[in-house]
Amino acid sequence: MESGQTPQPLACSERAAVLLNGEYDLSPDFFRLSMEYETFDFFCADGGANLAVKLGIVPQLVMGDMDSISIQTRRRLEKQCRFIELPVDKDVSDAEALLNMLNEQGYSEIHIFAATGGRIDQTMFNLQLLQRFPQARIITRDEEISYIARSSRITGKVGCRASLLAISGRVSGLTLEGFQFNLHNRSIESGSTLTLSNVIISSNARVKYDEGALLLIAERLAPANAKPKQRLHLVK
Repeated sequence: MESGQTPQPLACSERAAVLLNGEYDLSPDFFRLSMEYETFDFFCADGGANLAVKLGIVPQLVMGDMDSISIQTRRRLEKQCRFIELPVDKDVSDAEALLNMLNEQGYSEIHIFAATGGRIDQTMFNLQLLQRFPQARIITRDEEISYIARSSRITGKVGCRASLLAISGRVSGLTLEGFQFNLHNRSIESGSTLTLSNVIISSNARVKYDEGALLLIAERLAPANAKPKQRLHLVK
């Protein structure tokens, strides 16, 4: 088992799927039935390896302090993938350490699973990691969560509920176009519910703001009476 330095290189693709140790609420067959993820490299942060084994996935690498991975999982994966063991006492979470490595490896798109549920503190910190790694998004059964750049277009989400969460003290100059409830040059404070439960009504919706930081929490699937769902695509 390795420790310390990042292996070079890892990337076989430009896209990575990361399994964490939170709640996984998608179908057990989600990855097997999705052609999209055939082009992804898979990685686990610590106990996310337990999930990988349950789903029948062999990751390229498992990184963490190994306090959440079961003995059975370690035995099963040690001969099939690489392990990087981190110290228990460290300045970053296992998830952040893994995302740092993937960022250094040049992954341009990162999908994170099992990042929510379980401990509330870990869920909150996982959400805030999206600001540090804007190429990443958190995916659950019902929603996709991503960091929104200061000028972004949202395509392929007509009919989907969408909320914008301020993760800085203040977001200024916020303009929404193509939503059921548009805004023009508004300011919102962290904790404001003004941007909760909006709906995207245009195939080319737009979010703009001048200062601050925002997360977009959008439905993965539009309601049955809306247009067919397409994958969320942010155009900066």
